Amino acid sequence: MSLDKIYKLIEERKDKAIKDLAEFIAIPSVSAKEEFLVEAAEFSAKLLKENGFETKIHETGGGPVVTGLMDVGAKRTLMIYDHADVQPAEPFDLWESPPFELSIRDGRMFGRGTADNKDEIVCRIHAVRAWLDAGLELPCNIKFVIETEEESSSKNLTNYFDKDLDFFKNVDGCIWEFGGSNREGFQEFILGVKGILYVQFSVKQMDIDSHSANATHLPNAGERLLQAINSLKDKDGKILVPHFYDDIEKITKEELEVIEKYNNYPKETKEHFGIDEYRYGMNDDEAKVAYFTKPTCNLCGFTAGWQGEGGKTVIPKQASAKIDFRLVKNQDPKKILKNLRKYLDDNGFSDLTFDWSNGYPPSKTYVNNDFVKLCKRANKRVYDHEATIQSTSGGSGPMYLFGDHMPVVSLGCGHPNTNSHAPNENIYIDDFIDGMKMIITVIDEFKNWK
Repeated sequence: MSLDKIYKLIEERKDKAIKDLAEFIAIPSVSAKEEFLVEAAEFSAKLLKENGFETKIHETGGGPVVTGLMDVGAKRTLMIYDHADVQPAEPFDLWESPPFELSIRDGRMFGRGTADNKDEIVCRIHAVRAWLDAGLELPCNIKFVIETEEESSSKNLTNYFDKDLDFFKNVDGCIWEFGGSNREGFQEFILGVKGILYVQFSVKQMDIDSHSANATHLPNAGERLLQAINSLKDKDGKILVPHFYDDIEKITKEELEVIEKYNNYPKETKEHFGIDEYRYGMNDDEAKVAYFTKPTCNLCGFTAGWQGEGGKTVIPKQASAKIDFRLVKNQDPKKILKNLRKYLDDNGFSDLTFDWSNGYPPSKTYVNNDFVKLCKRANKRVYDHEATIQSTSGGSGPMYLFGDHMPVVSLGCGHPNTNSHAPNENIYIDDFIDGMKMIITVIDEFKNWK
């Protein structure tokens, strides 16, 4: 069936969609600061309700979760996951326009949340509205889940999820929050995310800091913590925590073929970061395979002693460090945390304490899944090219909650320079419109899914 009538409606109504996005951007829903999350949830619910969805706001003990349901009695069901919270906008002085005011320049919309991820919420809801207003019957039921703490590790999402498991039953496929085109202008699908375990260690060696003249005989907390950190990996990057690699699922032939075809732009990446070679002597192909398939142990931050301007000769009494572990299919963050604690104790670091930790498992949909094929067909119709596939993102998210119940494909209307999480976050208006057309075409493809 030609979708020209719906596409035309989308074009005609783009100003209304942009107006809704502008109102959404004006809500500074920064989950790291726990600010305006209720307001963002209420706006999400309002958008859903105005466009024909049965809507609920679920309390979680933290940021609310919003669900929307459009049940037309169809055999199959499409789910859409998004989040209404954003990253902090600081440093404000690097923004060319106020971060919480939608600004349009040179065909782009600027503002915090334009690309991650308020644009997709507005885009996807407006797409469904256009389908209905074209007088067509939906070939699938549609469910929305919009949370408000994704940028803070979705720390209360499970509090909702465990109470509403029936909402996730009999879902045939889920469109995830992010995605877009690559540097060559081709759309990319991401079929999974790595899991994460994030830990803050600390160690205290003395009751007060000391003059560094006493370094001959007094303990240094910073040095003590560095010793512990250095014990986590060998010189080749192998993680030494016992049983760390035991449960990792073997990469399939099909996934490896997808990875080998993927262009991760090694030359441009090295130029961007100002490096001549990859870590551990990896060549370009080895680095690409590692990005998609290998777990990591990474020092994110370290604090000890004097950090101000100039010198201060001091022995720090205490020190702390933040470590993240990116995890691949079948690794369990709770199990790894337990083994990490035992490893430190067994190696003489029982004085290190865990100030806090959080994390969640990885998730992955297989490249030959029927829902992946459906999305690829839709992409071909809208963009007239084959979608590029990333088998797994190097980043993390709560996809496992959904991926345990349904196939998940992350796609969207972003582009390589959206500046997500950075100043001057933006999205092209044309991509925003094409994103609506993509959702419409995915829905249309459900007609052919027997």
